[in-house]
Amino acid sequence: MAEISSTTKRSPHEPVTTERLEVSDEAVADEIRIVQSIQAHNYMPALLFGNAYTVLAVMYITWPVAMTSGAVYGFVAELILLLPMVHSYFRLRGRPRPERVSRRRIRSIVIYSLLLGLAWGVTFYLMNTEIGREDGIALIVVMYLLIYGSVAMMPSLPKASIAYMSPIIVSSFFGAFWHDILSLAWLLLLYFGALSAVGLSMWQNWHDLGRSVRLRLENLQAQRITEQSKEVLERVSGQLAKYISPQLYRAILDGKQQVSIASQRKKLTIFFSDIAGFTETTDQLESEELTAVLNQYLTEMSKIAQEYGANFDKFIGDAIVLYFGDPETRGVRQDASDCVRMAIAMQRRMRELQSEWRDMGLERPFEIRIGINTGYCTVGNFGSEDRMDYTIIGGEVNLAARLEYEAEAGGILLAYETWSLVKDWVRAEEAETITVKGFARPITTYRVRGIQSEPDDKARVFRHEQEGLNVILDRDRLGAEEKVKAAEALRNALRVLEKD
Repeated sequence: MAEISSTTKRSPHEPVTTERLEVSDEAVADEIRIVQSIQAHNYMPALLFGNAYTVLAVMYITWPVAMTSGAVYGFVAELILLLPMVHSYFRLRGRPRPERVSRRRIRSIVIYSLLLGLAWGVTFYLMNTEIGREDGIALIVVMYLLIYGSVAMMPSLPKASIAYMSPIIVSSFFGAFWHDILSLAWLLLLYFGALSAVGLSMWQNWHDLGRSVRLRLENLQAQRITEQSKEVLERVSGQLAKYISPQLYRAILDGKQQVSIASQRKKLTIFFSDIAGFTETTDQLESEELTAVLNQYLTEMSKIAQEYGANFDKFIGDAIVLYFGDPETRGVRQDASDCVRMAIAMQRRMRELQSEWRDMGLERPFEIRIGINTGYCTVGNFGSEDRMDYTIIGGEVNLAARLEYEAEAGGILLAYETWSLVKDWVRAEEAETITVKGFARPITTYRVRGIQSEPDDKARVFRHEQEGLNVILDRDRLGAEEKVKAAEALRNALRVLEKD
């Protein structure tokens, strides 16, 4: 609505303030016309009542004079001129604030005021031809009341007020002078005082109106710019939030995390996963199919990670790196527990996805292997002042990556410290020890088999793949009838093998 310009050059990153805003004169004029139209409508009942009451009162008091002087025709003309005001008031009543008011409408109000003022002026002049000194002074008082009323009722319409009162002042002045109502000296004194007071009032009203309108437009523009900046910031922040972990994102917005080159040592639980035999599996897929399946896999795993409060470190192709314990932590034991529960949930979800992918025609659906370790890492911002990455480094991170490499397809491999933190509720078996560069002793590992509160036969999933044989048995997905059918199918398969 208003044009904005800046008085000084501004950096793109510098916030906009109302002191720097400039509203164009055209915008102010447009807004003033809206205010004038609204005020004219709001004060219309008072103006209508004031003029109608004055007409009827003067006619009643001076009826013989009005008849003999012909002023009655002026009174009739005034009453007729009030009818368009009634029509306009009811036509515009209840309408919302206009977006724009044309100059033509304001001119029509001014012309209407001039016509009403001319009717009053002619009436006053004709009345002065037939009345005496006292009644003439009374008419001058009535004239003053009409003039002050028009200025008071239409503070934002000085042109309309001038158009209304000019004929009244001119006719009453010359009528009073030519018919000896008052002497020229008294008339000049009275009219000079009246015009000075009225003129000062109109100038003050107009000055205040322009200043208030300009200030309002500046505030609206500043608010609009602030809202637009906020929308842009929220949109950009929402997009950037997809590139960093939710916890880190919230910490930066809350001021808890400084964006500077800095790091600290913390005890974290680190999670590594990737797709077993990814290269061999992808050779079977077209690029479009691979993209769709891989994105589905990463999306489903990300949902589970967010559900358990994992901090995203990075995606490395088909691999996922997560950690628990920074910037928010629930304690080392609870962080490890959340991480292992998340890993179990991921493997269960993968079994569901594998069934979907087989239905899609994928012969060897993705299987993931997971490695989890708990230990002290260096976590923080690494890089330069202009480009940095919030990540974790250290030997414990390397150990988690090695555990993932040593894990079986569809399995979860834990380091000893992680196992010691979750052994109260996790069912696991000791696996082979591994040697990792940077660790003086071999690392004891544990293979997760399920949760202790679940029966062993319910949690276990049987898998066997070899040339000419592919068996995956998931008891969680089999109902009573399906188990009977599966058992019969396995017995038939066994009979086929025994024939040889």
